[in-house]
Amino acid sequence: MLPSERQKQIIDYLTLRKSASVDQLCGKVYASPATIRRDLTLLEKRGLLRRTHGGAVIAQAGAGEESLLLRQERNVQGKNRIAQLASYFVKSSSTIFMDPSSTVCCVAPYLERYRDVTVITNGLNCAMLLSQKTSCRVYLPAGELTSRSNSVTGSDTVADLSRFWADTALVSCAGLSLETGVTEPSVEQSCVKMAMLKNAHTKILLIDHTKLGLTFLSRTCGPEQFDYIITDEPPGEEMTEFFEKTSCELVFPEE
Repeated sequence: MLPSERQKQIIDYLTLRKSASVDQLCGKVYASPATIRRDLTLLEKRGLLRRTHGGAVIAQAGAGEESLLLRQERNVQGKNRIAQLASYFVKSSSTIFMDPSSTVCCVAPYLERYRDVTVITNGLNCAMLLSQKTSCRVYLPAGELTSRSNSVTGSDTVADLSRFWADTALVSCAGLSLETGVTEPSVEQSCVKMAMLKNAHTKILLIDHTKLGLTFLSRTCGPEQFDYIITDEPPGEEMTEFFEKTSCELVFPEE
């Protein structure tokens, strides 16, 4: 078994069980204790789990920013449905801000059908996917590399973004509630998204249903600041009624 396959099995097992001992993981993936310990050390460095005495526990969302690699494994089908809908708001010969989130990154392959599109993104994964799958012109702002989100952030990033103007901003978030608005566990990411929204004509929030009702450390803005909010499932009655009273249009797939 390849190391990447074995490590994926470890993460899948921990996601299901929340925690496991080295012995349990040895039996699960048929590897030696030494091999499992090396895998756990590598996965901990990538922010996917936390080592414990004799084993490991899966990484959990909390005050700190969660690993992009972990987020990419969640609700993949829902994120792709959102991405497909979001791509219809893009036009050829346009300029787009794209944040480094796993949901927004799913939009990248759908941009292949457009021509003369310019993308400004602080996400390394997003930039690489765009360069490999599309003909988009891609700009990366300056900033400090954050390995957890595989993106650049900081005051230099915000300053660089302020030099650009975009037709559309595609951003996601960690949580959206009616009480606190759009929030992030990272103040730095929140500042980057605010800079993108400030300099975009059309503002679109991409958020899967699992994030509705959640609140994190740093407030980015209120939901009414967006022109469109795209999600993968119809929200609850309370949130639907709220959006009906604002200029923000709620978009989700029709069954």
